[in-house]
Amino acid sequence: MNGRHRNGFTLLEIVIVLAIVGIMAGILVPMVRTYLGSAKTRRAEQDTKALGEALLAFNKDTARFPIWRSGTATTPSDPIFPVLRTEDGDMPSVQRFPVAIGFFGWNARSSDTFENQLEKNAPGGSGTAYPATGEFAWRGPYMGPIRMDPWGNRYLCNAGALKPNV
Repeated sequence: MNGRHRNGFTLLEIVIVLAIVGIMAGILVPMVRTYLGSAKTRRAEQDTKALGEALLAFNKDTARFPIWRSGTATTPSDPIFPVLRTEDGDMPSVQRFPVAIGFFGWNARSSDTFENQLEKNAPGGSGTAYPATGEFAWRGPYMGPIRMDPWGNRYLCNAGALKPNV
């Protein structure tokens, strides 16, 4: 090279490096997206499992499900919350789930949160609490904070289906 010291890269070297980076990105980006998607799905599965276990633990302790507007309610004719939901998150849209929303009444105005029922023992936010003493007592909290699913939606439970058929 005629004794000169060369500084920088040639155009060919830069093009080769960019091609290698582009190929690696083309391979890695889909793999990362797949991994993130499956991680969201796993988190949602774990959250719904935790909510189900909390409902069952509540039922085991109190011999009822956490659906009542008042902790003193126990009969099928007592008023219930037809939907239990997480505090945060968007409601599913009627456009995406028209049959489920209408059929199950997910958008019912009379709903309560899992937090009120399973964490705070405060049905309806300020209703009469479930009994905390006796054979069938509220011994919670039954769950930790679960606010919204990984996609930003609320978790919903068709609590009306938990109403006893006495």
